[in-house]
Amino acid sequence: MDALKTSAAAALARGELVQAEELYIQAYAIAARDDDAVAKGTLASNLSHVCLKKGDAVEARAHARDAIAHRADWSKAHMRLGDVAFAERAYGEALEAYERAVALEPAGASSNPLRIRLERLAQLSRAATKDGVYFRQLSPGRDICVSANSGNFMEAQIFAAACQMKNYVYVVGDVKTRECVVIDACWDVTGIRRAIEDDKMNLIGAVATHYHFDHTGGLAPIEPFRSMGVMVPGVKELVVDDGLKCHIHAADADTVVRDNKVPRESLIIHDGDASEFMVGGVKLQFIHTPGHSPGSCVVVVGDEFTRDGKGFCVSGDTIFPGSCGRLDLKDASRDQMFHTLAKCARLLPDDMIIYPGHSYNGAFTTTAREKSQGMLRAFTKQEWDAMHGVA
Repeated sequence: MDALKTSAAAALARGELVQAEELYIQAYAIAARDDDAVAKGTLASNLSHVCLKKGDAVEARAHARDAIAHRADWSKAHMRLGDVAFAERAYGEALEAYERAVALEPAGASSNPLRIRLERLAQLSRAATKDGVYFRQLSPGRDICVSANSGNFMEAQIFAAACQMKNYVYVVGDVKTRECVVIDACWDVTGIRRAIEDDKMNLIGAVATHYHFDHTGGLAPIEPFRSMGVMVPGVKELVVDDGLKCHIHAADADTVVRDNKVPRESLIIHDGDASEFMVGGVKLQFIHTPGHSPGSCVVVVGDEFTRDGKGFCVSGDTIFPGSCGRLDLKDASRDQMFHTLAKCARLLPDDMIIYPGHSYNGAFTTTAREKSQGMLRAFTKQEWDAMHGVA
């Protein structure tokens, strides 16, 4: 039986689902003959996983219930039932199954990755039964860029640079339709894909708040990447390898085409402030915020700009808690940023949560806080110039 299980797991890893199913069925027959309840529960769980991957939710559900019948106190058996319900968009049932699985796992978030994952899946199921908005804030060293492939020196260097630069990568979408887009994908595209897959979501596109390499990938102007000609993973892997489209503002589009080696037809180009698109039933809206780069944008996710709305804002490098994006870069504009910040203070509701492009001074802020303590305060042009050393 153990040899069959090992062979089945290897077939599953290769994507040979039919062979994996056949081998697990053979192993299950042996466990049934021996009346081994633990083995039957484990193998039924494996069969549920394989059948769901095959797209056979009916068989997957039957195997999940069989796993629970044999191992009612095993969290993974309940997780399998939750996975089937989530795939069928029966989110109330999924939530119940995931919460049962969490209750059966020992506490200790830092030492129990399965419990963390189950809690995340329960959170997603709960979100799907409410407003349906999917949101992840991925941080290098915590969620992505965690462990480079053994012996891959350059990947280790890329991951180290990502942790040093403290970029955030965001994934937003609609839990109900399971569609999402990634905002500012960079550094560890494989890890980003894995995080999305673990949440049982389907990545359908990308968004770039601006063209800089630490938000889109490409040839980095820092060592050792510059001298070695190493391309940092990012938009190119998503549009060329995965066939996705990337939304970006017109003023930064040409630079991404040139520096990231992506075909222009793979970009969906936005211009102005009225540009928007839907991910499932969730609206994403661009506000053009030049200053840090010519095409910098903030992206409002969710409802309209109303004070009772549920929207939030992904600000790229335009707004940080207590500060704004750098203005000493080659195509940055101090004058444009002055007008951009005033525009954001005017358009964004006071209670809107703002998620920045880097974790320089916190994971989020609000418009009201930045109007009180940050760069959304009311400045005269003379005060702004004096702040930047201009007489």
